[in-house]
Amino acid sequence: MSAVIGHEAIVRELQSLAASEDPPHALLFAGAEGSGRSLLALEYARLLNCEAAPPSPAGPCGVCRPCRLIAEGAHPDVIHLGPGDTLCRPQPGESSHEKHPDSRDIRICQVRGLIDLVARFPFEARTRMVLIEPADRLGREAAHTILKTLEEPPGHTVFCLVTAAPEVIIETVRSRCRRVDVRLVPPAEIASGLVARGVDPAIAARAAAECRGLPGRAIAFAADPALMGDRDRLRARCSQVAASRVPARLAHAGELAEAWRRDRSVVLRALDAWEAFWEERLRAAAGESGASSAAGPVVALRAVSQARADLQAQVQARPALELMILTFPPVTLEPDPEEELSRYA
Repeated sequence: MSAVIGHEAIVRELQSLAASEDPPHALLFAGAEGSGRSLLALEYARLLNCEAAPPSPAGPCGVCRPCRLIAEGAHPDVIHLGPGDTLCRPQPGESSHEKHPDSRDIRICQVRGLIDLVARFPFEARTRMVLIEPADRLGREAAHTILKTLEEPPGHTVFCLVTAAPEVIIETVRSRCRRVDVRLVPPAEIASGLVARGVDPAIAARAAAECRGLPGRAIAFAADPALMGDRDRLRARCSQVAASRVPARLAHAGELAEAWRRDRSVVLRALDAWEAFWEERLRAAAGESGASSAAGPVVALRAVSQARADLQAQVQARPALELMILTFPPVTLEPDPEEELSRYA
C-alpha cells in the first residue's frame, strides 16, 4: 500500500515519469507542510527503484528490498539534505571551518559535499535520490553552487526539492526543475485513507475534518487524538486574543515570534488555529443579512495568509506577526453560560 493519501493525479504522473525512457532529473514539490509532498518524493524514489518486473500500474510493489528500505527511511541511496551539517565539506585548506548542526540554512559547504557524493555511483540503487527539504533554505551561494549539477546531473541521480515557499527559491534553480504542485486533499479522501490503514472510522472522520486538507497532519491526529484537543485549546486562545486590546495583542505576537525562533511548527499550528477561528466567523456571517459582517473575517484571513507568506519568505517574524494581529478586527465574545450561572449562584 502506498504511504500517500490522496493526490491520485500526481501519483499517476509520477508513475508515468518513472516509466519513461528519460525521467526528469529534478522535480520541485511545492505544497504546505503535511500535504504529503515528501511522501510523494519518496514514492517517486520507489517507482524508480522497485525491483518488480514489469512495473505494476498500481505502483511500486512495496515488498522488494528497495521499496522496504525507502519506506523505512533506511536506503543508503536516498539522501536527505536539510539545514545542519549533513554532507558538510570544507574547502581544501580551510582549517577553521566549524560544524553547524543548528544552522537554519543549507550551506555551500553542504552542497560541495553533495556534489562530491553524486559524482560517485550509488551503493545499490538503480537511481539515487537526493531530497532537499526545505529547499527554500538553500542559501544564495549554495543555490548558485548547485545549479550546474541540477542542470547536468549524473545519469544515476535525481533531485527532489521540497518546499512550502517556491517563490523564495531563486528562479534559476526553479527553472531547472519540473514543478509538482501538491494541493489540499478533500476530507472524504483523507478519512477513507485513514480507515484503509486501520484507523477507527470515528477518529478518522474527526482527524479528516480537523486537518484542513493536510493528510500528514491527519495521520498525526489519528496516531495521537489528544493533538486535536490542542487545536481546540488554540482556538480558545484565539478568541481571547481577538477580544483583547492592543497591548494584549502585541504580547501574543511577541510570544509567537519567540516560538518561531525555537520551533516553527508551533507557530504554523497557531496560524492554522487562527485560520480556523476566522473561517468559523465567516461561515456564521454568511448566514446574516448584508455583506458587512463578513468583511472583518475576510480581512483577517488575508492577514493570516500574508503573515504565513512573510514568514516563509524569511521576513522578520515579530513585525510580520504584529501586523497580522493588529489587522484583526475587534471581536465581542459570547458570554459563557456556565459563567453567567455562577454569578447568580
